[in-house]
Formats: sequence, structure tokens, C-alpha cells
Amino acid sequence: MACDPLMAEEGTVVSSGYSAFIILRQTLSEMAPIAGSTSVSRLASQLMSTMSGSRRKQLSLFLFAFLLGFPGALGSSLEVMEEDEIKQLLVDEKYVVILFSDTPECTGKCKDLEDTLIAVREDIVESLNAWVVRTHSPALAKQYGLIAAGEEKPKIEAGIVFVRSGIPMLYNGPADDDEFLLHMFVSNLDSAVKSLGDSNFEHETQASTGATTGDWLVLFTRAGCERCTHLRATVEAVAASMRNRKNVAIVDRDTDGGQTTRRFGVKDFPSLVLFRLGRLYRYDLPILDAKTLEAFMTDGFRNARAEEIPHPKTPFDDFTEQCADWLRENPSIVNAVLFAGAGLMLVVLMAAAGFKKSSPATKKESKKKK
Repeated sequence: MACDPLMAEEGTVVSSGYSAFIILRQTLSEMAPIAGSTSVSRLASQLMSTMSGSRRKQLSLFLFAFLLGFPGALGSSLEVMEEDEIKQLLVDEKYVVILFSDTPECTGKCKDLEDTLIAVREDIVESLNAWVVRTHSPALAKQYGLIAAGEEKPKIEAGIVFVRSGIPMLYNGPADDDEFLLHMFVSNLDSAVKSLGDSNFEHETQASTGATTGDWLVLFTRAGCERCTHLRATVEAVAASMRNRKNVAIVDRDTDGGQTTRRFGVKDFPSLVLFRLGRLYRYDLPILDAKTLEAFMTDGFRNARAEEIPHPKTPFDDFTEQCADWLRENPSIVNAVLFAGAGLMLVVLMAAAGFKKSSPATKKESKKKK
């Protein structure tokens, strides 16, 4: 009877089979000497998706055994993807680990991060069935807050972003500690950032008393705020580091957080406010990295002015505040209305002036007729 390696008995090693397949799928493009090697990776993915569950496990076991026989086949670099491929990957996969290189060649800090990822790549894939890739995309780097601040020409900062069902978390740990990196990923499969609004803000935070739920760092955002989007991955990193110690949350003014935003006098977006022991502290520093925000939460808030927690506004006061915010944020519409009003007034005045000039002439004509 011929031996079919795909019909091998499933054992304990099968759990590593699919992870081995993903690693092989990614390293195929690294090993291929021809251009368009990414298509080889996609072909392998399509082949896997067309198989039945049992057959897929059997194929994975065979591939895993193959990789064990050739340790060097895993490659010494990550698969490089273009921006469009990364975007599609984020749509198709639940977990994606992306290394952003500051240069196309990936040197310096980028190379350290890549070596660390490669050291735990198999563990990441086996635990999460995740993709681990590298890219040099300024647009995506900006979206995840990896563009160096204060530079005349935008420059990518090398970094790792762990995307979980579309929610990004920036890795802010040591570049050469593979165990810490793996722990951060496995421990933060879901977002630690809570979503607050008008209906649950006071109940969750106990902001007025600070008696039960601890400290809260709250990011206030609004629709159309690009900088708010760029800051999300950093805030997720802070929440991951502070998990089970302090709370991090987001309030979106334009979904269900309008009253809460106006209650605390937030006018600029994004804005970060720390609620602690019945006081609030506004974060006013220009630096918006994870380490600085963590320092602000633990001790740096003492350098900010402590403010009393304001009471909720009355419906009338909240409405007038909402109108004032709208007028301030829509100056073009306000100017257009004022210009139209001024034009209408001018037309009315001109018409009135013409009417007055015609009145005496009419009277003289009536006298002549008499």
C-alpha cells in the first residue's frame, strides 16, 4: 500500500500544522527568486481554502513536518507587502501584526524589531493564526501614528502595530525582548479601551466622586477628526500597559457623547482628560506618545491644574452650548449666511431709496392734473 503523507495519523503536533502552513505561506515569497512572489503566497492560501477541514489538517501536518526537516526554510526576514495588500489583509484576517520600516531596506531599530518578531513568529501564528508582515507605507504609518512629529518632511518611525479586528494597538515595549512582545500580543487580543457616552459615563467612571472605579484617562473625539484616528493605536497601547490598573476610554462627541463633551468644556479634538479622585486634569503637552501618556496617568498629572468636576448642564444651557459649538466649527456656513443677509439688506435699502425718490414726482404730476 502506497504511503500518502497527507493521510498521516493526526497527533498532538497537528495543532501546530496550520501555523506551519501560514509560516510557509509567508516565507514562500521570501524564497522565490522571481518578481511577483506574493502571488505564490496567495495561491497557497487559495489552495488551503478549497480543502475540507480534515484534509486541510492533514496537509498542514505534512507541511509542518517538512519545515522541521528544513529549519532554514523559515527565512530570516518577514514577508514584505504593499499598501493595497495590507489593506486587503486587514479586511480578510482577524489578527495581523505589521512591522513598519522607516526605510525600504529595514535597518537599525526596524531590523531589531524584525529579528524579535521572527524569533516569536511561529508562536504568534500558532496562538492567533495571525499574519506577520512588513511594509513601508507612509499612508498607513500616518494612520497609526507612526509619523515623526516636528519633522519638516514626514518621516516614518519604525514600529509594530497589532491589528485586532480592525482595531490597532501600537507596540511600545523593548525592541529586543521577544518574550515581552509575545506576552503583549497574547494578553491583548481584545481592546482594553472602553467606549463611554452620555448614558454610561457617570455610572462607569463615578467622575463626580471618584470613589469606586479608579482613574480614567478619556480621549474625546469627534467625527472627521483625522488626528483622533491617528492617536487610536497609541491610546490602545496605553490601555494595554495599564490593563487591570487604570482605565482608558473614548468619548465620541458626534455619536453618543455630545452632552458629556460639552459638560467638561472640551472644544479641541483630540483632547485627553484624566479623571482622578473627584478632580480632572487636562493633558496639554504637545507630545502624544504612549510612554508620555502613561507617565501623565501615574504621576505627571500633578503638574497640571486640578479642576473640580462640573455638574451636568441643564437642557437649555447644553442646547445653547451646542449651538455655539456649531457656529464656531462651521465659519464658512456662518459667513455665507451673513453675506447673504447683508446682500438681502442692501437690496431692501436700495428698493426703499428708489421708492422715496419716485414719491415726490408722483405728487407733482397729480398737482398738474388738477
